[in-house]
Amino acid sequence: MRHEVVGALVLALLAACASDDPGASRGSEDSPSSSSGTAADHFLDTYVIADGRVLRRDQGNDIVSEGQAYAMLVAELDDRDELVPTIWTWTKEHLGRDDGLLSFHASQDGTVVGADPAADADVLTAFALLTYDGPDGDSLHDDGLALARAVLEHEVLTDADGRPVLAAGPWAVSTGIVNPSYLMPSEFEELARITGDDTWSELADSSVALVGQVTDDGRLLPPDWARLEGSRLVPVADASGSAGAAQYGPDAQRVPLWFAHACTQDARDLAARWWSVLQQDERSNAQALGTDGEVRDPNPQPVALLAAAAAAEAAGDTAGAQDLFRGAAEAAQGTPGYYGDAWLALVVGLPQWRGLACE
Repeated sequence: MRHEVVGALVLALLAACASDDPGASRGSEDSPSSSSGTAADHFLDTYVIADGRVLRRDQGNDIVSEGQAYAMLVAELDDRDELVPTIWTWTKEHLGRDDGLLSFHASQDGTVVGADPAADADVLTAFALLTYDGPDGDSLHDDGLALARAVLEHEVLTDADGRPVLAAGPWAVSTGIVNPSYLMPSEFEELARITGDDTWSELADSSVALVGQVTDDGRLLPPDWARLEGSRLVPVADASGSAGAAQYGPDAQRVPLWFAHACTQDARDLAARWWSVLQQDERSNAQALGTDGEVRDPNPQPVALLAAAAAAEAAGDTAGAQDLFRGAAEAAQGTPGYYGDAWLALVVGLPQWRGLACE
């Protein structure tokens, strides 16, 4: 199938680009192992240290729950399963909360400096634990089930039509704040299959419907942040829900990546329609756009290019997708950073996860 072919293509492209990167391995005590040259190896060897912390080296060596989840997923994709229990043990001990969720932000030494959870990190951590296939699997699976239950208990709100909707975190349930990039239809479907809880499938359905609504059926780009009002998402400027112009920025750029590999044709069609907005060169690599495609910040970013590539592939523009994937790898080499490097490694897993969820 086309998605699986593109996944192999991305892997080949990123491996070729990463192998030329002299910084792919730090070769120090801060690295668990040396790099063999793939984007996954580069991410794991650069940002994951021996005790399981994932340090955002370009952002003061701080730690976020999202990064811990990303690293577990990348390790599984890279067949380095031995890293997953180490990363999870540190995460559980230092970021775990009494309600079963994860604090989202810690300093380099593991001191929590932001206790509010981020729902995407909680979901992806549960996903990584439940799809883990290595030593001590039963224990990690149990923890994944507990975390998945905590998400449904504390991070889901209900819209006016009775549909469950993933909030940005437990702090956002009362205010209706939603981050559209936390809406991951295929991953929700796989969690439904593993856990046996159909609420996850309902979340997948509501995610596609609400993103379609807030983007005018793909004529607009998804916003970084939105607020649920009744049964509609209304774009807002930031996580506080403040007034102001919404943007398609580093958060929302994940939406085309999730939707291009979703199980339903409706979701993939949305990703394809975003290509008509993103296909202009100055838009496809910009760090931030208005939801109408107006350039807000023209600085090139790898994740913006990866998002445009996913939209291009969904629209059937394979040549354009290849160029954009290659451009993303080159942009990451020019301005390396945690977020771009993480997504260069993660993008190869999207077709694989779709295959699991959509069987």
